[in-house]
Amino acid sequence: MLQKRKAAFDAVQPLFQAAEASTDRAAADAATCIAEMLRVREEAGLPMSAGTDMLDKLVVALNHNVTARKSFIEAHAMTPALVKEIGLERAFGDIHPCPRTVRPAGELTVVPQAIAA
Repeated sequence: MLQKRKAAFDAVQPLFQAAEASTDRAAADAATCIAEMLRVREEAGLPMSAGTDMLDKLVVALNHNVTARKSFIEAHAMTPALVKEIGLERAFGDIHPCPRTVRPAGELTVVPQAIAA
């Protein structure tokens, strides 16, 4: 029984993490698209009103992406309770089954130099 619960958790975890990461990509892609639309409109000498309705919809979509991201953060924070609810706390021991989403204020994170530059 414990092995089946652990297998079920292990089957869902990478899918959850992939979906979580895709919300970041979707928000970033929408923001990039919005910025590029504004840049090329000016570069092309088009009036400020060109594409306004479409731009409005993209801003709404970006807002939905950010809301989805917040929902994933909230769902992610529920993982420890789920692990306990399904009786897997001993299966993980002292390790947490997924990375933290919130870092304490003042905590530094090491990143590769290429990213920091």
